[in-house]
Amino acid sequence: MSTAHRSGHSQPNPWAAVDVGPSLPMPVFTSTESWNPERIGALALYCSDGRWGEAFDEFCQRRLLIPRYDRWAVPGGPAWLLPRGKGRDLSETTQEQLDLLVRVHELERIVLISHYGCAFYAKLFGQDADGCLPIQLQEMRDGIAILRRWFPELTVEAYLAMRRGNNLTFHALSE
Repeated sequence: MSTAHRSGHSQPNPWAAVDVGPSLPMPVFTSTESWNPERIGALALYCSDGRWGEAFDEFCQRRLLIPRYDRWAVPGGPAWLLPRGKGRDLSETTQEQLDLLVRVHELERIVLISHYGCAFYAKLFGQDADGCLPIQLQEMRDGIAILRRWFPELTVEAYLAMRRGNNLTFHALSE
């Protein structure tokens, strides 16, 4: 039912002036967030586990003060920085993609976040969360060194997100 029929008088259609092009359907959602063209110059590389998503955003926005950072969420997050040999080496792809983002998005800062209980590490090393933790910590240190070698002009930070019950905390690993 149109707005005119419900209210008894006609209201302008806010979509009347929207040009969606000849091949696009009408939008199904319009964000309340407005486009902001200003680049922040920061990227966060973290695990794609959606249970951590809001906590990662809150940490980056409220503690690190990077409101609109580039997000690179992949299984294992920073684990993609390390060469693993044939069939598992994601580091070359990671370097290529980061090189593009550093140049095009004018990055100045990369934040690495690994989290306790990451399934990527459990599968890769066949250990529980406590058994994987020392490996993750070492790989985060190695990841920092790799990024500093690839991009010496960038600031690199690393954090471990921990979960104890429902409490989520973040711990600095950067030197």
